Amino acid sequence: MRFEHDLWLWLIPLLPLGWLGLRVADARAAGRLAELLGNRVQDHVEGTRPRVVAWRRFLLFAGLFWLMLALARPQWGAREVVVSQRGSDIVVALDISNSMLAQDVPPNRMERAKAELGSFLDRLQDSRVGLVFFAGGAFVQCPLTLDYGTAGIFLKMADPDMLSEQGTAIAAALETARSLLAKGREGNEGGTFQAIVLVTDGEDLEGEWEDAARRCHDDGIRLIPVGVGEEGGGLIPLTDRRGRPAGFMKDEDGNVVMTRLDLASLERMASISGGSPFRVGVDGLAGDRLFAELERMGKRDLEERRISAYEERYVWPALLALVCLVGRLLLSIRSPRPVPVVVVALFAVMGMFMSAAEAQAVLRPPGGDHLASGRDLYLAHDYEGALNAFASALVAAPDDPLTSLAMGATLYQLERFEEAEREFARTLELTDDPELQAEALYDAGTTAMARDDVEGAVERFREALRIAPDQTDALVNLETALRRLQRQDQQDQQEQQDPQEQQDQQDQQDQQDQQDQQDQQDQQDQQDQQDQQDQQDQQEQQDQQEQQDQQEPQSDEQEQPPATGELTPEQVQQLLQALDRDE
Repeated sequence: MRFEHDLWLWLIPLLPLGWLGLRVADARAAGRLAELLGNRVQDHVEGTRPRVVAWRRFLLFAGLFWLMLALARPQWGAREVVVSQRGSDIVVALDISNSMLAQDVPPNRMERAKAELGSFLDRLQDSRVGLVFFAGGAFVQCPLTLDYGTAGIFLKMADPDMLSEQGTAIAAALETARSLLAKGREGNEGGTFQAIVLVTDGEDLEGEWEDAARRCHDDGIRLIPVGVGEEGGGLIPLTDRRGRPAGFMKDEDGNVVMTRLDLASLERMASISGGSPFRVGVDGLAGDRLFAELERMGKRDLEERRISAYEERYVWPALLALVCLVGRLLLSIRSPRPVPVVVVALFAVMGMFMSAAEAQAVLRPPGGDHLASGRDLYLAHDYEGALNAFASALVAAPDDPLTSLAMGATLYQLERFEEAEREFARTLELTDDPELQAEALYDAGTTAMARDDVEGAVERFREALRIAPDQTDALVNLETALRRLQRQDQQDQQEQQDPQEQQDQQDQQDQQDQQDQQDQQDQQDQQDQQDQQDQQDQQEQQDQQEQQDQQEPQSDEQEQPPATGELTPEQVQQLLQALDRDE
């Protein structure tokens, strides 16, 4: 036998003390009455019965004893129970290259990453975790397991000496992690419940890591890169065989190596999965932001375990407590009731107690337990658990509008907006209650806003206000949506005007270019015509010169004067005419 809440057992020893205290009080009261009225005063008190008083007191303390025992929840016997554990699969790929020994993040990148990952494992719940170490190559250090203690032990072994081939083979790490996660899937199911947390400085990336990242994305695996180090960089210290400092790492040319965090590569990697990178020392591997990212993943049944559950036995002491307390109420000090009446009343109370569970089951609506459980989980921000509880309630009561409304609200919190809108639409189909319709329309409008469907949001908020004009939240959101829609219209008009202005400017530029080309062409034509004219003139002058040169020898031969030195009559005549012209 064991007790679930044994604190109540410590109160049981107080019952005899209470009994003794009442007896002492009674004795003192009887003594004072005897001094005043005599020793036989108790017998002269009308209607009192000492035995009944004693029985009532006994039943009171007996009832309290059995009640405390029931509250302690006695358990004995055991039964086997099958428990299904739901969660996600997460593979942590840790860079163990030499660059992780840089001390820009104290004490160094490797130790800081291991410390952060240890805190990550301490906070992790209901998810299997695996480890992959990589440098120039990659290997599985720990398979998927729910034993976080074992994973922590393997994590502490991380050291650059574990791989002789140095480098940062991201592609090999992603493919190794992807293969490990594939073993955790069953059949052809997708990997939407799986993630790879890649912890690296991102420097000297080797291999086709972008193709490997896209293959992970195609499998539904969420890729979460975590950067270690500073963009300013740090030196890589060396030690000798005895662990003493031996300077810093140098390259082949003898220059000291400066290693830096390549945040740009990590941002490109995160963009493939539609996220953003994290940084050790800024976000923290055990921080709320990373766990919020992991909570967006789906969950599935990871494994079934058979456990021994103790049988609850609190019903019997609770029944005895009820009998004692009801019996005390039925015993009258002054006017005893007939025994048959007392017996009938006692059995009636016992029958009510034994059938309480059945009566509760009759009065409770279908799926009520799951619905109440889902609401508690929703208020505790456990949206995945709330979704599962509401889904169970929906199976029990498929036409319950409240369950559909709760399902939609939970899906909205999980950012599954399209599914949420379907549940809100289903709520509107299932209910005629105006208040519930207005609430469903308001939630549908909020979901449309989250999906950037501003026009749809405006329509739903207006419908909600038509049904419930005093819904202030819907009015405020409607105003916000209208302002947002106005900004979108202005932006659309601006985007339409900008291309037109650009087209006008382009047309003007084209016309100017055409005019410039035409002017240049005209100038070129004029120049060509001038050159042709000059060439033609030169050719004509040359032809005339050649003709003249040809004619002069002939005239020289025909008009060659005689060699006597005397003027001919023709020459004399020409000379005279020339003199006359001069005069």
